Amino acid sequence: MSNNTILYKTFFTLLVFILLFQCNYGQVSVRSNDTSSIDQIYYNNSINLNPRNLPVFTFNYYTLKNYYKSMGIDFLEPGNGNFFDINESRIDINPNSVRLKGRVLDSTIRIDLPVSPESAQNLFKLNEEKYIKKYGGEDFLQAKKNYYKTLNFSVEKQEYSKKYYQFWDWKSLNHPPLKELKFPLTFYDKNLISIDYDTIQSPFFNADFHKLLDKNTHSNLTFGNKMEILRNGDSFKRKMELIKNARSSILISLMSYYNDSTSTLMTKELIKKTKEGVKVFLIVEKVWTKLLMKKAMRKFRNSNVVILYASDLVNIEMNRTALFHNKIWVFDQKTAIVGGQNIIESENISSGYNHQNYDLDLLIEGPTVTDIARHSVELLKEYHFERKAPKDFVDFIENYEKELEQRYIAETMQKLRGQEHYKDLLTDVNTRLKGVCRFVIQGPHTDRYAISKAYIFYYKKAQYLIDLTTGKLKIDLNNEIEMSNYYGWSKRIWHQLYQSADQGVRVNLIYNGIDGGYGELSSYLKLRGLKNYNNKKTSERYYRIAEKLDLKAATRNYPFMSYLQKKDNFEVWNYFQYMHAKSWMIDRFVVSIGSFNLDNWSSDRSQESVLICQDKDLARSYEKEYTLDRVNSTPVYISD
Repeated sequence: MSNNTILYKTFFTLLVFILLFQCNYGQVSVRSNDTSSIDQIYYNNSINLNPRNLPVFTFNYYTLKNYYKSMGIDFLEPGNGNFFDINESRIDINPNSVRLKGRVLDSTIRIDLPVSPESAQNLFKLNEEKYIKKYGGEDFLQAKKNYYKTLNFSVEKQEYSKKYYQFWDWKSLNHPPLKELKFPLTFYDKNLISIDYDTIQSPFFNADFHKLLDKNTHSNLTFGNKMEILRNGDSFKRKMELIKNARSSILISLMSYYNDSTSTLMTKELIKKTKEGVKVFLIVEKVWTKLLMKKAMRKFRNSNVVILYASDLVNIEMNRTALFHNKIWVFDQKTAIVGGQNIIESENISSGYNHQNYDLDLLIEGPTVTDIARHSVELLKEYHFERKAPKDFVDFIENYEKELEQRYIAETMQKLRGQEHYKDLLTDVNTRLKGVCRFVIQGPHTDRYAISKAYIFYYKKAQYLIDLTTGKLKIDLNNEIEMSNYYGWSKRIWHQLYQSADQGVRVNLIYNGIDGGYGELSSYLKLRGLKNYNNKKTSERYYRIAEKLDLKAATRNYPFMSYLQKKDNFEVWNYFQYMHAKSWMIDRFVVSIGSFNLDNWSSDRSQESVLICQDKDLARSYEKEYTLDRVNSTPVYISD
């Protein structure tokens, strides 16, 4: 082991211990000295879970079921009681034998076992019909808003009070998160009535709109693509499958490739493919990789994987500085994946419910893959792959480009692309919502504001609805609070959203409150806390650090969300996990998924890539998932 490695490990270990002991359970608290955050409403014959008034107390599942019944919480019904370990493997445990621990400090309940968050979520199930009956409203989301209006909200703690003890693994929800929607969408949101895609009238079917967009974003439409949304850890599984099945080439462009158990599996498979003759190219962001991911890159040492470092973040040349934030995968020129997911455990192991990242990628097959592959080759050239790649790799890319040019010509002849076909294909109900996609990429090597322009084009033409998710959010609050001195495309994007809302367009936004917290770092600490269950002090300290970071992030995010919530036609929600997805849907049929956040880094300072598609099957899938995401969110409180 080298001296540098020893020093690095020593420094990292020291840093962790400093954080741990600074956040000792008895020394640091991110909450106030309130004895309880419960707004207690006692019913006749209600059960008191904590008759001895202990700060931490224990009880069993049977008692908890009776407690909810005595409190009139009839929408919480006994669940399937399935238990899983921290690796998501099923384990045989009788729920009635499990000891539950209540904590007065935050009015939460935890299972006193090292089990996955889903285990706590499975102990009860939500009866949506009884929920609406309990809290009133024309649909589920209105009932939820009605409930949260009755609670106190602490801006200092960034949390709602509680009317009853709730599982810590529900986060800020007053019910276990739903895994699926069993009723029509109108049950959850009365506005989501069924639509006839064949009768839609929209400017997005206008050929001139798309020709102007082509010119301003250096992108173009393609037709007849097939898409599939990849959620959370399912995306990692599909990438591994595509790597194993690759026959000629794998082109990867990523911001982050962390060293962890999941990336190690991928690294081994990529190296294995090179031994089979597959050409593998990997572009990663230089600064973050050199600071945090050296070990991950070392595992490629002595392999035939060509690794390139995007160094634009430290490029002082005018208008060249940029963060490499792309997430692009191309397999054998046939299949591509574009989205928001890096290679990191908090995304790769995410179930969507286990307190890791919530994220989306979009898998695509068809003529758009030609555009994605061409841009991937341009990135290889931008970072001088020929200086690191063997001659046979250089020759391969030359042939690769020629094949892409031939495909481009063939796709034009097949009327799968080309402006001359726009009018016919966009007015035909059989083709206008069948895999109509464009790939937009921005950066110093091309138009660095291309996606910002594209989004403004689309937002401006929205007729009645824009659904949004973002992993980062930063807006100019009209100087109500101090912001940066940077006023670029981010400000233009938000002003367009405001104008659309002023014209009657409803804007839904799902972002991060205290549940989403500090992102990957919080996710990592919570997982470490669970893995260190047998060492109570260490486990609790990990959770305490995470709580402190979560509060810091929520306090930072809250002014923006509260500001938007006050605006007419805006509705803002906090997701119950860390929302890392960057996506939107306009008028219920145009969907975008990519790496672009709604902040000024993405709009002005980063290399980004997105897919924007018009497709009825994709729209149905996205809308159902987005509705489920709102159900698993809490409404943002409006501060005075």
